[in-house]
Amino acid sequence: MRDPKFFRQYDYDRSLLPNAHLRELDDVANLTEAKEKTGWSIGYPGWGLLYYLVMTNLDPEAENIIIETGTNVGSSTIMLAQALIDSKTQGHLHTFEIDQTFHDRATNNLAHAGVSGVVTQYLGDAKKLLPPKLDDLGEIRVAFLDGSHLVVDVLEEFAAVHKKLARNGLVIFDNTYLIADEDEDQRVHGALATLMSQYGGNLINLPSVSWYTPGVAIWQQHPFDERWDGLPPSSSCALTCTP
Repeated sequence: MRDPKFFRQYDYDRSLLPNAHLRELDDVANLTEAKEKTGWSIGYPGWGLLYYLVMTNLDPEAENIIIETGTNVGSSTIMLAQALIDSKTQGHLHTFEIDQTFHDRATNNLAHAGVSGVVTQYLGDAKKLLPPKLDDLGEIRVAFLDGSHLVVDVLEEFAAVHKKLARNGLVIFDNTYLIADEDEDQRVHGALATLMSQYGGNLINLPSVSWYTPGVAIWQQHPFDERWDGLPPSSSCALTCTP
């Protein structure tokens, strides 16, 4: 593995976080304290990115389903849930965690954060739990995939949510920085390259977002509505044109 990089900020205005409990949890001064209190979460400024991405992509006229893999101790879960609450839209967050200790800590954090009412937690391997659970849910509006970072696991989780993803829904990936050496599993970075070759779509990578491994990527299949399907890729047509 390459040397780790940490872009997480500590000296910032905690009032920028929209949840009081998370503000308390992130009252830390260094990496050791942060890992102990908020777990392997994306931290600041990544939390703000996650919060506003979710809030601005929720449908005010529909039931919004949000999926998270890798609950950890619930810090990012709090931000996802708070975005749903603050948007004043209908919806629910379903989050999956494989580790019992993290699952229990997350349960406690979500309760103290006041967001438990819009969150359902699942204990177990997201790759196994996702397919049957998604059969019972409507379209996915946002998915935050932050469980296992191995290529095969990332792709398997993505394939599961892709089947139920809303037409212009978002899939958000954490830890996208190229951390692996050539002879190692290429992790999220490599999974994104494979994903683009298999599914196409639109991908934005933000390499300096928080934590180790840094980087957050946002994938969307259809950024516009059905009217745009017939446009050639090189079209310079203005937004008011009709194909």
